[in-house]
Amino acid sequence: MRLLLDQNLPYSITKAIADNWDAIHTEDVDLQQVSDPEIFHYCIENDRVLVTADKKLTKFLASSRASAPSVVILRGFLPQKDVLSGALVRHLPQIQDAIGSVGDAIFSIAPDRPVRVQRLPLGIATPVAE
Repeated sequence: MRLLLDQNLPYSITKAIADNWDAIHTEDVDLQQVSDPEIFHYCIENDRVLVTADKKLTKFLASSRASAPSVVILRGFLPQKDVLSGALVRHLPQIQDAIGSVGDAIFSIAPDRPVRVQRLPLGIATPVAE
């Protein structure tokens, strides 16, 4: 699974997960000042899952009825970068498996909560088994 970390996440998280995952940051591909649709387009064209802390993206995806790309939304972690990168690394294998079995989706990771998944186009949220 190939990841693109959004500009609202610290670059250091990209380095923290790069040993185990193909991860780049928007800064690496000069996307730090572009619109959400441009980031989505990049992810679709380059087969990347967007990792972000932007909760508003679900509204955009719902209104556009987009069927791709998959997005991982990290909620309630900042400014705890170590906790955030640990949670991301811990959940990426199950996210990869879920994308392989159900297709593109929105994944929500928050402290002390199960991962939530919503298939694209957006529908009813269901927990992913741990």
